[in-house]
Amino acid sequence: MRRGARLGGLGRIVYASSSAQLSGWLADLGVPPGPVRSLPVPEVVPGVPVDGPAPGLDEQVRVLHERLHRR
Repeated sequence: MRRGARLGGLGRIVYASSSAQLSGWLADLGVPPGPVRSLPVPEVVPGVPVDGPAPGLDEQVRVLHERLHRR
């Protein structure tokens, strides 16, 4: 049995942008890092299929963060 299957029956995880991308975008905007360490999904739930970042959606997420932090 995969570890992810034991953790509440998790199936495939799909995400728009990664924590690594977010960290880079925030650094570019001069935003200090948050208090919580970001981890890649496979480190948190090894063995669970992961798809992402989603091409195109990651750029939309970046634009939203720029709007938020450039107010």
